Amino acid sequence: MVNKIKIKTNPPHKYKNYLSNLERAPKKKIHSKYYKNEDLVFSKINQNKTKLNNNLLLYKKNKEPLGQKIIVYGKVFNTQGMPLPNIFIEIWQANASGKYRDKKDQHNAPIDPYFFGAGSTLTNKNGEYKFFTITPGAYPWNNHKNAWRPKHIHFSLISVNFFSRLNTQMYFPGDVLLKKDPIFNSVKKKFRYKLIANFNDENNNVADFISYNFDIIMP
Repeated sequence: MVNKIKIKTNPPHKYKNYLSNLERAPKKKIHSKYYKNEDLVFSKINQNKTKLNNNLLLYKKNKEPLGQKIIVYGKVFNTQGMPLPNIFIEIWQANASGKYRDKKDQHNAPIDPYFFGAGSTLTNKNGEYKFFTITPGAYPWNNHKNAWRPKHIHFSLISVNFFSRLNTQMYFPGDVLLKKDPIFNSVKKKFRYKLIANFNDENNNVADFISYNFDIIMP
């Protein structure tokens, strides 16, 4: 169990160094809406009908993507420190060369024909999840001079009531590009470590994989 979180940890909607977001960020004050439990409509995800794939290495049958294979695992908690079951988690990421399978991605790097770069899963009754994937590459972007995004994996989490959703990014320890990344640095300094996965192979019994622990707190 994690400690109860009382301080808001979200970054500001408008962060001056994140240049491409300045025109997209809300310009007026955002009003929060609080719901009582009886007001919420719970729509439990049907695990038998929902197509899930927590193994991003299986895009092409009998073919493996390029890159270091990794396991990302962790638990999802609420702000009171209680584990959350049945949370729908989506991840997406660049391939080992820092290239997304997206027509809008202009990075001059190759697309890996054996890596799609997206997957989904549900937390179990103990709030646990796990993904098998590869370490994504860094890539350049036009935010500032010599700007490169550090290696990262995108996470989207949706609870059983669709009022609660979290979008975040997981970063890797020891990445020198974190120091100048405006998205990472838009988070208050004392909370940034929560966005960095912890190398942990104590529970890893799978050969040829590096494993990282990444726990998440839902709002």
